[in-house]
Amino acid sequence: MVIRRPVALIALAASFLLPASLPAATPSNESGDNAATYVESGADKYAKGDLDGAIADYNQAIRLNPGFARAYYNRGLAHYDQGSLKDAISDYDEAIKLNPKYEDAYVNRALAKDDQNDHDGAIADENAALKLDPRDPYAYNNRGWAYYKKGNLDAAITDYTKAIALDPTIAQPYNDRGVAERDKGEEDKALADYGKAIALNPNDDQAYYNRAIARDDKGDIDGAMADADAAIKLDPKYTDAYITRAEIKLEKSDWDGAITDYNSAIALDPKNAASFNERGLAWYHKGESDQAVADYNQALQLDATNAHAYINRGNVERLDGKLEAALADYNRALANDPKSDAACNNAGIIKQARGDLAGAQADYLHALQLNAKNAEANSNLSSILAARSDWAAAATYASQALKLDSDYAQAYDNRGVAEYHLNNLPAAIKDYDKSLEIDPNNEHAYNNRGLALLSRGDYEGAMADFDMALQINPRFAPAEHNRAMARWGHGDLFGAMSDLW
Repeated sequence: MVIRRPVALIALAASFLLPASLPAATPSNESGDNAATYVESGADKYAKGDLDGAIADYNQAIRLNPGFARAYYNRGLAHYDQGSLKDAISDYDEAIKLNPKYEDAYVNRALAKDDQNDHDGAIADENAALKLDPRDPYAYNNRGWAYYKKGNLDAAITDYTKAIALDPTIAQPYNDRGVAERDKGEEDKALADYGKAIALNPNDDQAYYNRAIARDDKGDIDGAMADADAAIKLDPKYTDAYITRAEIKLEKSDWDGAITDYNSAIALDPKNAASFNERGLAWYHKGESDQAVADYNQALQLDATNAHAYINRGNVERLDGKLEAALADYNRALANDPKSDAACNNAGIIKQARGDLAGAQADYLHALQLNAKNAEANSNLSSILAARSDWAAAATYASQALKLDSDYAQAYDNRGVAEYHLNNLPAAIKDYDKSLEIDPNNEHAYNNRGLALLSRGDYEGAMADFDMALQINPRFAPAEHNRAMARWGHGDLFGAMSDLW
C-alpha cells in the first residue's frame, strides 16, 4: 500500500512589541499571516477528522493568498480523504504549478492517480519526486505499489527493497513486498516480510491480515486464525479480516463460527455480494438449504454477474433434483465467467445424470482446458470413459485426479472399476479399499469391491460387501442382484432366489 505524507503545518512566529525609539519595521503581509493562521487551523481540524472544517479553513487561506502552495496541498489531502479524487488532483496540480519542486505534492498526487487506476501517471509523479529526492523511501514504496497494480511484480519488489534499504525502520515496505512475493508464489519470503512489518509496528492490522492469508496458504490454519484474530482486535471494523477468518473457520468445518463472522462482515458492508455468497456456503454445509439459497439470491441481487453465486445455487438445486434449474444457473455462471471450470464441470454432471454422455464429456474436457488441475473434472471424465468402456483412458484420468487430490474417494472407485475391467483385480481391490477408507458410506464402492472379490472366488468376502452396500442403501438393486450371484456360487440357492425374487 502507499504511504501517506502528513498535512503540512505552518510555524507561526511570535509577535513582539517594539520600543517606540526603534526605526519603523517593514509593514507585515497581513493577508499572508492570516492565510498561514487558517492553514494552521485547518491542519488542526484535519488531524481531528473534521475534513469539512479543514477544507473551509484552507479555502479561506487560498482566498487570502492565492499563491499559497501549501494551502492547496493540504486541501488536496482533505479532498482525498473525502474520496474526492478529482478535487484532490486539481489541488496537487495547483501546488506543483506554484512550486515545481514540491516533492510531497508529487508523491500524494501519485496516490490519487493510482486510485483512479492511472498507474502510469502515478509512476510518472513518483519519478518526479525521486528526481527531486533520490533517497526518498516513501516515493520508492509508492512507486512499487503502482508497479504492483500494473502487474509488474519484479519492478514492485525492486522498489520496495530500495525503500527498505533507505530506511529499514519503516514497516509498510516490508508488508507491501510480502504481498508481491506471495503473488509470485514466494510464500516463505512473504511470511518473513510480514513478520518484519509486525515487529516494526505491532499495531499493523494489515500485516496481520496478510500474514493470515499466507499462513492459510501454507496450511497453518491455527496460525492463520491467530493472525486474523489479531487483525480484528486491532481494527474491529476490518471487514476483509472477518471474511478471511470466516473462510478459515469454513476450512475447520466451524459452520456456526463462519456464519457469525460473515454476519459481522455483512453488518459492516451490507452491499458485499461475496459475503452473502460465502455465508450461503456455510448454511449449505450446515444442511440449511433454504438459508443457503436465500443468501445466494441476495448475492445475485447485489451482483447479477457473480458467477460463484450462480454455481453455488445450482449445486443446491442439483441436490434437490431440480436439474434443469441447476443447469440454467451453471450456464448463467459461464455467461458471466466463460473461464469458470467449475461451471463447466457441474454442467457436465447434469448432462451425465440426464444420459447425455457426449455433452457431459465435452463439458469435462472444456473444464480441463480451462484448468487441467481440476481434480473433479478429471474424475468425472474418467467415469464417462468407463461408461464408454474405454478402460485404459478411464484409469489414466482417475490417476490424474488422484495426483491432484490423494483423498478423492470417487476417483479411487473410478480407477478401481477401470482396473477391474482391465483384469487387474489386485489393483482394483486396493483402490476400492482406499475409497472406502476415505468414504465408508459409499455403497457403490462396496458393490464394486464385492464384484472384484467374487471374480477371485471369494464368495464370503463378496457377500459381506454386498451386504454392506444394501445396509447403506436397502434399495440398491445392483448389490442385491450381485449378492444373489454370490449366494448362488456359494451354494445358497434359497438365498439367491430370495434376492432375485
